[in-house]
Amino acid sequence: MIKMRLKYILSLLVTAFVFANALAQQVNVQAKLDTNEALIGDHIGLELSVFQSKKDTVLLPLFENKLSNNIEVIKQFAPDTLKLGEDSLHIKQKVLITAFDSGRYVIPHIPFLYHKDTLKSNALLFKINTLPVDTTKAIKDIKGPYEAPISLAEILPWVFGGLGLVLLILLLIYIIRKIIRKEPIIRKIKPLEPAHVIAYRDLEKLKEKKLWQKDRIKDYYTELTDILRKYLWNRYAIKTLERTSDEILYSLKKSAFYDQELQNLLKEVFNLSDLVKFAKYKPLPDDNKRCYDTVVQYIDKTKLEINESETEKNETEDTESKSAGEPKPPVKKEIKQGKQE
Repeated sequence: MIKMRLKYILSLLVTAFVFANALAQQVNVQAKLDTNEALIGDHIGLELSVFQSKKDTVLLPLFENKLSNNIEVIKQFAPDTLKLGEDSLHIKQKVLITAFDSGRYVIPHIPFLYHKDTLKSNALLFKINTLPVDTTKAIKDIKGPYEAPISLAEILPWVFGGLGLVLLILLLIYIIRKIIRKEPIIRKIKPLEPAHVIAYRDLEKLKEKKLWQKDRIKDYYTELTDILRKYLWNRYAIKTLERTSDEILYSLKKSAFYDQELQNLLKEVFNLSDLVKFAKYKPLPDDNKRCYDTVVQYIDKTKLEINESETEKNETEDTESKSAGEPKPPVKKEIKQGKQE
């Protein structure tokens, strides 16, 4: 009875051994290094390979921080699968390792899980060398850390801060000088003269030059139309200095200040001026005087007048009311325009 049981157990062991050998013939695992010698801290590539059929399932090892006590794992890449035939696969995976001490190192057999069995790769040997030292040269101190270059973002705050400090100092000097001289810190800006005042003054200067009487006809009409252009710009804020006569007349026609009678006055002056300047036309003395009078007439009809006496009266009343402790009434300025309005 005992002999029968021993024979049965022995047959089971033989069957298991044969089955394991058959499986081992179908699956093969290997490990190899891309170099057998490196310097301290160098990255060494470890490649794990599995040769199997499509039906087999082999689990690759998963490493943590270290492969052994002195061998560290830097990175473990994802596995790649290659087809070797209709029913064969080659699965490989790359692992970066390193060591920080010189000497010879042994990578032991790496286990792969295959069903309920464990397949082991071949062991590997590599050497880590130290940096070569030239003993013929003197020992030098360790180099200090490199200084990073200064960036624009680091400079700008100092630049703006310096400019702000300079402006503040200049402002303080300005205020102190004004206080010492007993001058107002903020000056009142003198208001611009009305457009018609400037035009009348320029026309009077032109009249005193007597250009057309000296046979300087072109200069006369150039200055006359310039005075008119300047008046239109100051009076209506219409761009006139770099425009042709037709463009100026068109702009006035499209504006809210259009008047047919006034437009005809301007057209007469501009047309005669263009003939003189571009067609070398020589007008009669009466034409020259009539153009001058037409410009004066246009300004008389379109000028804005401010009643200064009424304004001064209101300011006087404001001063008296303020001294008496009464509330300040609003200042009213009477604006009077020519016949156009």
